[in-house]
Amino acid sequence: MISIFIADDHKLFREGVSSLLSTIENFEISGEASNGNEVMELLKSRGTDVILMDINMPEKDGIETAEAVRSTYPEIKIIMLTMLTDKGSIERVLKIGVEGYLPKDAGKAELKEAITKVINGEKHYNNQVFNIIAEGYKSDNVTQAVRLTPREEEILKLICNELTTQEIADKLYISFNTVETHRKNLLHKTGSKNSLGLLKFAIENKLFKE
Repeated sequence: MISIFIADDHKLFREGVSSLLSTIENFEISGEASNGNEVMELLKSRGTDVILMDINMPEKDGIETAEAVRSTYPEIKIIMLTMLTDKGSIERVLKIGVEGYLPKDAGKAELKEAITKVINGEKHYNNQVFNIIAEGYKSDNVTQAVRLTPREEEILKLICNELTTQEIADKLYISFNTVETHRKNLLHKTGSKNSLGLLKFAIENKLFKE
């Protein structure tokens, strides 16, 4: 059973999301809070697997709360569920290391997909968010003198198109471990820390195509 905590200052929104997710098998709501202080207080007495969190909240906003949760409860996955989809807000929370970022108009299917992915150790960024990140990294110049093999370029492009390791393995008819090895080599070669770093490298070197 996956436990989900909802943090948003609008009661009707919390109730709506709670009602929606409660209909999904193996999902349960572990709690609700209207601001960051409530989140941190409630987490002292109850655990959760995932927090769906708005950015705009009174007293302690979602960014401050995400930092506090990441520091105190690093095992909890965080998905920002917010109306704020500007580049500045996205970059601030991604630097904290949140696992997902969705606009509030995301549907039931995408919410389910996002929660399932982050529980399985993956990241999930809505296409709208992903495109904003990509636009911010676009450049006319090649900035890294790194030579990739044709297979590495192929896998890099698939990573940039948000395919999971298993999906890449299935698409290329190679093993899961082989894809993971290529991913690690890509991170090392490009000096990237995560998939967003790989995305930045791919766009700056004109390897990424939407």
